[in-house]
Amino acid sequence: MSMTTLAFINLKGGPGKTVSAANMAHILATVHKKRVLLVDGDKQGNASRYFGLYGVQEGTAELLLNRDANVDGMICATGYKGLDVITSNMELYAADRALWDDQDNDHTMDLRNALDRVRNDYDFCVIDNGPSADLITLNVLAAADDVMIPLRPDEFSFSGLLDLVEQVESVQEINPGLTMRGAFFTHWQNRPLFAEARKSLVESGICPVFQTAINYNPKVPESTMAEKPLCVYAPRSWAAIQYKKLVLE
Repeated sequence: MSMTTLAFINLKGGPGKTVSAANMAHILATVHKKRVLLVDGDKQGNASRYFGLYGVQEGTAELLLNRDANVDGMICATGYKGLDVITSNMELYAADRALWDDQDNDHTMDLRNALDRVRNDYDFCVIDNGPSADLITLNVLAAADDVMIPLRPDEFSFSGLLDLVEQVESVQEINPGLTMRGAFFTHWQNRPLFAEARKSLVESGICPVFQTAINYNPKVPESTMAEKPLCVYAPRSWAAIQYKKLVLE
């Protein structure tokens, strides 16, 4: 069995990476009955918080710092059947610095090598990545099969996206299976300006663009405060319905 690894990446903050990663992981597990591992690759640990698992337990940082780490011992159950999490906290910042300082060894494949040990236990691995071009991001790209890019149409910028494409292309040398699966818009509203942003991106050919967009919805920030996925907190909300559509797409 082959685990498919999806990385949610945008080098800018605020487009909804964590909400998208967490909710798509939850939908894959609970709606599609897949075995899913959500890896929190952000120093802020918001994906861990989303499932009430933020704390002092060892997680992603330890996997990167210790090549002999017991991955199974770092996997936390979420309470949702089929969905587990490897958590993160500010220790990931220290881990990034430590890896940079260790010039004698190549650490690009550390996360991939760690996840290989549980490859037969899951159908999908979903990785939430922080908004920075650091060694953690390189590790995430080296471990991923598909890159998913959430974008805010009101802060639409080709420059940040081109930087990400460049980074993906450089990692493809060591991870030739890495694919730009596509960008999708979040915080969407039916406004001419947003439609224009979408049209420009499609015409640019920078990357594929998903048909499904996630509407702006106050239930989204509420669900993060409640530490509950949208399909649990507000199952009838447009955002919950649209994330289900995005998973299908």
